[in-house]
Amino acid sequence: MNMKAYVLSMLGMLVVVAAPVQAADKNPAPAVELSEAGKALESKYTAIQTALKAELERAIPKLAKLAAWQQAILAEEGPEKEATAKAREVARLQGAEGRLRDLEDQLKYAPQTLEDAQENLARARARGEEDPERMKVLQSAESFLKSRQGDIDRLKAAIEKAKVEVEEAKVKLPEAIKAAETAKQVHEKALAATWKAMDAVGVSGLLSSNSLDAKLAQYIILKEATPKGLADFAQQSTENQKLVDQLFADKDLMLQMLVADGASGGKYGQAMKIYTDIQKASSKAKEGVYQRLAMAISLAHAELMRMVIQGGVAEWSKDPASFKYIDPVQRYLNFEKWYKAGEIQKGFKNLNVWNLRRVVDCGSPDEMLVWARQMLHTLRPDCIPDDDDTMGFVPFVDHEIAYGSGGLVNDLPDKHFMQNILANGGICGRRGFFCRFILQAFGVPAIERVEPGHSTVALWHPSGWKTVLGGDFGKSNRGRYSKMGGGGGGYGADVNFVASAKAREDETAYLKVKRAQWIGTLMGEAWKPGLIIIKPSQIVAPTTWSDIALHEQRRINAQLDAAKPKSSADPERRQERTAGRHRQGERRCQRCHHHPIGRVQQSDREQESPL
Repeated sequence: MNMKAYVLSMLGMLVVVAAPVQAADKNPAPAVELSEAGKALESKYTAIQTALKAELERAIPKLAKLAAWQQAILAEEGPEKEATAKAREVARLQGAEGRLRDLEDQLKYAPQTLEDAQENLARARARGEEDPERMKVLQSAESFLKSRQGDIDRLKAAIEKAKVEVEEAKVKLPEAIKAAETAKQVHEKALAATWKAMDAVGVSGLLSSNSLDAKLAQYIILKEATPKGLADFAQQSTENQKLVDQLFADKDLMLQMLVADGASGGKYGQAMKIYTDIQKASSKAKEGVYQRLAMAISLAHAELMRMVIQGGVAEWSKDPASFKYIDPVQRYLNFEKWYKAGEIQKGFKNLNVWNLRRVVDCGSPDEMLVWARQMLHTLRPDCIPDDDDTMGFVPFVDHEIAYGSGGLVNDLPDKHFMQNILANGGICGRRGFFCRFILQAFGVPAIERVEPGHSTVALWHPSGWKTVLGGDFGKSNRGRYSKMGGGGGGYGADVNFVASAKAREDETAYLKVKRAQWIGTLMGEAWKPGLIIIKPSQIVAPTTWSDIALHEQRRINAQLDAAKPKSSADPERRQERTAGRHRQGERRCQRCHHHPIGRVQQSDREQESPL
């Protein structure tokens, strides 16, 4: 059976019909005008917020020696850049053999892609002379064949160049390693001076203490939810009012919410209701991974999540009356069932709430997540790792989702969006959507990551977050940073997200970061997601407490790096093989910078709408 026929047979496994149990069919309720009781609640919450702010401001010490700390940061920039440059040179030399293997792997696909282009040209020539589209199609097919041959020629040249680089690397690597180690030591000395100056500012004791946690948590929730927003929720029933009171009385629950970046849309009342409903629905949701799962769903779905439905993007209704939404309680129950049945990846049990949010925010209905696992077990069981190496799922997308947009005209309205991608392929956007969908179906946290002109995916791995279907984290060769898209949590540049994810590995130390951020909010500072901004020309106002938080995060990550030297078992080589076809032997298309040799359809002109 050919691939197209097999894919179509897989689609027959499920025609998605939104089941009532999995869809909140009611539209989000419009904003409710506060009743007299609601206005009284708003006044109550406002008074609490005002009192908390005054009390906390009295407890926050005056900062000292800020200028010396800022000077130390500036003095560190030179050694940091030098250490980074030397480390990159070592990585480049060490990666020479891997890049050569990637290119040689790509060349294996060359006969297939050339054959595809030749067959396409033959079909064009077979059109009748009377066909008005014949010349246009023929010219397109000839151009396509020429481009394929050009790709292959460039690939062969790149392989010869890579062979030379491998030999050069053998000579240069020993000295490069020495130079990198020297630069690293100089930078570490500068870092130590930064930490010493930071401690002299006089906030270490405050950030290490939990004495203000309950009051800070209450204030931040009131700030993000707003007194009116909480009153709107609380006035709707006596039960809702009790839920708000219970939340404010539970310090640990508030902290868990806030450390995980809070309720979506600031809807803490709704998050508390979902969490309570899950507790009622399952006795297991009170501890361990089940409790963290319940919390992640409550926070991610505090704002109703619209369901991704049948057809392609063009078929999506813009009429709110037709929208369907994910049922958060049912999503919890399903993930609990799937986890107990062993259908979820092995590392799921160790995920914190922050990471679990990036699993459960999938917009596809739960029956589609079931279909995804069934499909992969049937079509490519070799792409389901038997350990927690989540990179093992990615080759399915790389090899089985056709690259190109010629097949989009074949999208079927009675099939789910993801099923149409499997059958008809797509360029970066659709491939990225499908990759994230497959990962989340198996319990892997995944996020859209947007490079300039190209959509990629970031995913959780036990050794740290990784990127696939594109370049690595950090500044590109063009000097620009990628940004986190859907599920990214407002972190802006991808390196800001990665820095936060890494620091969270030390849960106790990371509380220092959050406390400093909460104090910054208390002091009226704007949210600052990280030390890196997307646009170099962007002006960022000084944010003392936010900067303290982010540099405390740097210190945590430096300590984690020192405690956990990089292992040879790290999956970088697997990632290089997976992403290599997207970074080497490329041909740029109109929408993205990556066009690998592989399963490629004729047309690469595609207008996509973001999910």
